[in-house]
Amino acid sequence: MVDDCRHLSRLGNDRCRLGGLCVQPAEVRHKLLGEWMMNQNTQSKTPSVAQTIGSAFRSLFDRERWALVPRQSVFLLTALPLALTVPVVMICLVSIGAGLTILGVGIVLLLVAAYLARWFGALEIRRLAWAGASPIEPPIWPELAAQTWPQRVRLVLFDGHQWSYVVYGGLYLVLGTVTGSVALVWIASIFTGATRWLWNDWAATSPEELAQAGLWWPTLWSPPPFLHGPLTILAYTVLGAAALVGLPWLTRNMVALHDRIARVFLGRYSPEEIDAQMAGLRRSRQSGMAAEGRTLRKLERDLHDGPQQQLLRLQLDLAAAQRKFSSDPEHAARLVQEAALRSAQTLNELRSLVRGLAPPILQDRGLAAALAALAERNAIPTTVSTAFDPNLEIEAAVQQGIYFVVAELLANTIKHSTASSVAIVCRTDAAEQTVVVTLVDDGQGGAKLLPGHGLSGIAERVEGLGGQFSIASPQGGPTTATLRIPAGLS
Repeated sequence: MVDDCRHLSRLGNDRCRLGGLCVQPAEVRHKLLGEWMMNQNTQSKTPSVAQTIGSAFRSLFDRERWALVPRQSVFLLTALPLALTVPVVMICLVSIGAGLTILGVGIVLLLVAAYLARWFGALEIRRLAWAGASPIEPPIWPELAAQTWPQRVRLVLFDGHQWSYVVYGGLYLVLGTVTGSVALVWIASIFTGATRWLWNDWAATSPEELAQAGLWWPTLWSPPPFLHGPLTILAYTVLGAAALVGLPWLTRNMVALHDRIARVFLGRYSPEEIDAQMAGLRRSRQSGMAAEGRTLRKLERDLHDGPQQQLLRLQLDLAAAQRKFSSDPEHAARLVQEAALRSAQTLNELRSLVRGLAPPILQDRGLAAALAALAERNAIPTTVSTAFDPNLEIEAAVQQGIYFVVAELLANTIKHSTASSVAIVCRTDAAEQTVVVTLVDDGQGGAKLLPGHGLSGIAERVEGLGGQFSIASPQGGPTTATLRIPAGLS
């Protein structure tokens, strides 16, 4: 009874104990006790042997486990010939070049070794990415095009990354030889176990023959002669099966070893990555400030040439009408009527300018509707196609920037392209968290990104949003402008 009460207390039911007895109706107590026992049986139930074996087989032959094995095997097998050729040549060039530096010939050999090391490092970065490793960011090499030959030699021979690549080439002689040899023997054992039954009659199978061949197994035990062949085939089959089961583990860890060493010697240093990011942020900030200044100057020019002139003319017309009221009422009425018409035109111009600052349709209905409105107002027939991921949120500043860039591109198309149709495609890339806009027109082509021109201003605006702008415009058309802008600015 006490045990029953203890079990019931674990279920959290309200009960009391009085003199070792649980004050609870018997039917309720037995029902709750039965529920607790069923719960305990369910929790303590262990999987059967068949379930365990099935789970092991499923994990053993899982598709993800074997997906990269072919590529990683090729990577390791090709590491052996690479290790026996490129690093050997590199070490010879460095050794001979260092000894002949005083004669001048050695400098040429060192330069050849440096460029060979750079090529080999880039090859290994591509090979590792192909084998499934995460991409390695290569270093930023110094620009040599505008340098003199002595400066080029100094930049190459005194670059820390360059000698890091040379050291990696020397280490690869050991790394590639060891990992490539292990992979070769491992894979060869798999094929040997799978094909031993085909050529077993031509191989050594008796204990004496095995002992002469220097093999220790199965000389520890001498089976009957008629079992030599079957036992040998069985042993090699088991060995090959074990090697096949362990092949994913071997290739994954060997490639991981290559990847770790390559990241140390071939990757970009952390301070350099920070410097590159800071340089990108500075360029983006400068581009944003330039685009903003150009927009303000354009707004000032538009206000001066448009509404300001209209308001000045309106003021003169009203003053003239005021003077004519007493002498020529009809002329004064015409002047007032013209002033009313001019005020309506000025109001329309002001609305257009305000729409350019903050288009209401963009704030009210979103980017797709705003682009459609731009297409409707465009003088050239324009189609718009949008495909937005509902799970990817585009910040308001990004939408506004895309709207203005597309508006400027359409204006440039009207001025320079002689196109008869324009197609706009706007979509989101959820994988890269970006918005991609493509504008294609069938005009005459020949558009170029030149400093101080309209397209360079568009490129600065896009760069100020942290994006990329590219244009392809061969002579004769078509012209394709592509924007790729992050969905968020944070």
